[in-house]
Amino acid sequence: MTDFAGNISRFRGSLSLSRAAFAEPLGASADKIKHIESGQQRADHEILAALRTVYGVDLNALLTGDIGDDPATIDDPSFVTVPKFTVSASAGNGGSFVAEPLEVSYYAFNLQWIKRRGLDPSQLHIVTVKGDSMEPKLQDGDLILVDRAQATPSDGSTFVVRIWDELVVKHVQRIGPQAISLLSSNKVYPPRELELPLDDRNFEIIGRVVASMHEWK
Repeated sequence: MTDFAGNISRFRGSLSLSRAAFAEPLGASADKIKHIESGQQRADHEILAALRTVYGVDLNALLTGDIGDDPATIDDPSFVTVPKFTVSASAGNGGSFVAEPLEVSYYAFNLQWIKRRGLDPSQLHIVTVKGDSMEPKLQDGDLILVDRAQATPSDGSTFVVRIWDELVVKHVQRIGPQAISLLSSNKVYPPRELELPLDDRNFEIIGRVVASMHEWK
């Protein structure tokens, strides 16, 4: 690993970001960041420009290693933290989330990336996808960014929905004024139709999925 590659790795670590979360705003893959950090691939002009634009990195500091070790998310107003919960949104046969222990960790996002998408950081949550019914769009273990401010069903969008004690991630389609259909990307799973209105205790649209992150193993 070269000093430059190590400095990029150290900078990412100071933000407490996974390679996937770090790469997504840069328009790169987690695999590419892995290769850059290991010295297998050079950072091209597009990556260098994105590091400066998205993360405000001083490229000279990356060369010299003078980037500091304190997480930028604590005091840097250009970053916001979004909570990630231990609950999973099923993309398969479903599973209980109510009984799961609720623990919170945080991911850092560039504030400009959030604002460009018209999102309110206080309304964002991260949860983990569980199952294969949304493949190939979403895979088991993917992280999804959920906007709780967008809780009105709209055709073609993907939502996290609570049905009784089950949390699922599905495409939502209206079937007239009295019903909705929950659709999977994986055609092995049939649509699930629900008649409206449902009791709030048994049904809730948690929010719309606005981004996803795939963490390479």
